[in-house]
This record gives sequence, C-alpha cells and structure tokens, in this order.
Amino acid sequence: MNSNTKKEIMGIIAIIVGVIFIVDPAIVAYLLGILLIIYGILELINRGTD
Repeated sequence: MNSNTKKEIMGIIAIIVGVIFIVDPAIVAYLLGILLIIYGILELINRGTD
C-alpha cells in the first residue's frame, strides 16, 4: 500500500468520523479509539511492505 493510498483512506475515514462527531458527540471516545486502531493497522501494513 503506497503512501497516497493510505492518506486517501485516512482522509475518507476522518471525514466520516467528523460528520458522526457533529451528529452525536457522545460517541467521540469510541470513534477516536477505532480511528487510532485503523491508523495503527495501516501503519503496520505500510511498514511491512517497505
């Protein structure tokens, strides 16, 4: 997975999570945790392909 693909995926996820934050701010902690897990997985996958 190249760097541009990872940036595009994170950008799309950030937009979706941002909209959900606006609609229901009570679930911020859960979504932030999920976002960090996804980011970590993408980083590990990216490191494995180098």
